[in-house]
Amino acid sequence: MLRKHEKTQIRELIFTALIMAIGLLMLKFIPTQVYGEDILFDASMHITIACFILYFIYFFIDQNISWRIPYFIFALVVLTIISVQRIIVNAHNDIGLLLGLIISVIAIILPRWKELKKKIKF
Repeated sequence: MLRKHEKTQIRELIFTALIMAIGLLMLKFIPTQVYGEDILFDASMHITIACFILYFIYFFIDQNISWRIPYFIFALVVLTIISVQRIIVNAHNDIGLLLGLIISVIAIILPRWKELKKKIKF
């Protein structure tokens, strides 16, 4: 039987995946249909999927506080390698990579907004 915290995490993961899918639909697939396959400014699905996988793995890393900083460094390296590779093969430009990252950040923040709102004070 799942505990309340585990149910909340599963709900957050599903909500994050849905927001990412909607973001990719609006900023990758629709622009690709309108402007053609060769555009560079559509959102990077590689970045968005990598962010989701890294976010999923973080739920396991989060349990061990000493692993957090090394994991964030690892995640940054992974996203940097993917970004550089996408630019080198001329599949995206900086706008497309940034859109993929923005979709990912919004998708991760929205399901946890109540929790984050308590921690952020001006």
